[in-house]
Amino acid sequence: MKRRMIFFNGGWMSSYDGIGTDEIIHGGAYIDKHGFGGEVYNFRDSNGMNYGYVMTKSGKLALKRINLEQEFDSDVIKNVVCVFVARHPLGGRRIVGWYENANVHSNYQFYSGDDRVIMTNQEDWPFGSKQVGYFTLAENSNVVLLTEDERLATPEIPSGKGGFGQSNVWYADSDIGIEFRYKVAEYISKYRKQKLEVKVSEQKRYTKSQVDLVEKRKVEEVAIKRTREYFEALDYVCKSVESENTGWDLEFTNGSIKLLVEVKGLSQSYISVMLSRNEYQKMCENLEYYRLAVVTNCLDQKEKPTINIFSFINEKNGWFDQYNNQLNIQEIVAARCESR
Repeated sequence: MKRRMIFFNGGWMSSYDGIGTDEIIHGGAYIDKHGFGGEVYNFRDSNGMNYGYVMTKSGKLALKRINLEQEFDSDVIKNVVCVFVARHPLGGRRIVGWYENANVHSNYQFYSGDDRVIMTNQEDWPFGSKQVGYFTLAENSNVVLLTEDERLATPEIPSGKGGFGQSNVWYADSDIGIEFRYKVAEYISKYRKQKLEVKVSEQKRYTKSQVDLVEKRKVEEVAIKRTREYFEALDYVCKSVESENTGWDLEFTNGSIKLLVEVKGLSQSYISVMLSRNEYQKMCENLEYYRLAVVTNCLDQKEKPTINIFSFINEKNGWFDQYNNQLNIQEIVAARCESR
């Protein structure tokens, strides 16, 4: 069965969710003049629905051509794949996204909501409404907007005789167009399958990340507990400042001496830890009283976690633990990039 499919051309955007930080370019004379086009809302989720606009010369669509000239008596055609394309900044048209199981209307439809505001003078808008209307709509679950990287991997849109011409609407009902419909349908099918696989993989990753977070908190708890035990056995009184962003976690006092102790917990036995910029700065500013407590094997159920306390030794001009192991410090410029 030949799939019902239509192609809409518009300006190039990243998100198509309105004008803001996302500008629209390469959209033709109207967009060049006004900096706005109705397609800016084509991928906005409006209460679970997406409404697609395309600028047409006649203000109408020939639904019979979508249906490949088969008899059709209605002003709306259902179960259409509506493919949106735009000219890439580096040249050439690219598919930017699509609606599946879409309804396509032969005439411009007025939009009853309030989240598709026309951001140009009313007299410049061809349909005399305050909200951008639509020619097609689909449930958001049937809508895909490709990332800018993904757009480069889409099938090459044919031009020339039988291909996508100067109009913003291409019915793809020529021999070349019908062949291209099949290519796009195949691409969408493969894309859907890949995304399903990625979704399953991401769900597994997320589940594991939650387990990892639980383990990380457990490591931190064990490290703090082991450090407290170590210093309290030496008659120090402990005060926690973990939530105060001081550059260390615990303060241990014994008479007039107060040690500033940063605690790092590890699940493995090899010692390699990161200090934040604040922690390292306080470490350098408080050489005499700063301590770095590294607790290893925190998740070992059989053995007691090992603790190494590093302090600055003036005579050696370096940081050493109680076993005379030296701490090698490499200063770096770093950034933490995190996603949960």
